Amino acid sequence: MKPYFRRAVALSSAALAGLAATASVAADLPTKKDAFPAPAVPMAIDYYQPFYLKLGFTYALNSTSSQLWAQNPTAMARGNLNTFPLGVGATIGDVSTVGLEGGVFVTRNVSLDVSLGLPFFVDDKTKGYNPANPVLPNGTVLARIKPGFVPVTLLYHFDNFGAFRPYLGGGFAPGFSLSNQNAFITGVRVGTSVGPVLQAGFDYMLTPNWGVTADVKKTFTYTQSSGTGMNIPGHGWFPAASYQHTHFQPWTFSVGIVYAFGKSGILPTF
Repeated sequence: MKPYFRRAVALSSAALAGLAATASVAADLPTKKDAFPAPAVPMAIDYYQPFYLKLGFTYALNSTSSQLWAQNPTAMARGNLNTFPLGVGATIGDVSTVGLEGGVFVTRNVSLDVSLGLPFFVDDKTKGYNPANPVLPNGTVLARIKPGFVPVTLLYHFDNFGAFRPYLGGGFAPGFSLSNQNAFITGVRVGTSVGPVLQAGFDYMLTPNWGVTADVKKTFTYTQSSGTGMNIPGHGWFPAASYQHTHFQPWTFSVGIVYAFGKSGILPTF
């Protein structure tokens, strides 16, 4: 082989060896991806809290329908206990109050809830006018009562909307009067009752513990009240047994703040 061919072959071999060495070194160098590895997957915070309290403003729109009955005192003295309608109805006034609500989750989506409100006196007034009974014009205050309702409900909370958590449920609501004041009717007594209640609302959590809430309840109940006398304007008081049969079905609207507490944890994200 001629000398210049030998030199060419030697140079080519050296060049190929250099390229192979460079490729090998490059393969061993860290890539950009290796130099800046992807961040670790963060741990997801589990905001589940088993207990909650709500405080806010509550307005009870009292949708009521009442019938009034009485017994003639002269007939009562003779042993006749039959009642007769007074010819007008009655209705119970609306209530604005401070509402308190508390609950506990029995599962991650189902909670047991108890509600109550700060009681205030409301007027029990006649509704309608009967010309045959002029002593009871429309709007006559029959009595003043301090009603109380304690709805106990089972709620299902939907948790697939992030911080927004709507809920639906139902239960029962014991009803009673904490105190009564005489007006047209004296010796007032209000019976207790228990009726079904439906509930819907939502919580919007601003932090894991604090949020805002809005709620509505519809209660269906029936109660009976009675009196032992009447104060008739211009005639004074006289004994007369009276009765009021009331279908009490208020709408209760509430807005306020919610505080969730109890426990929280950290769950891995896969």
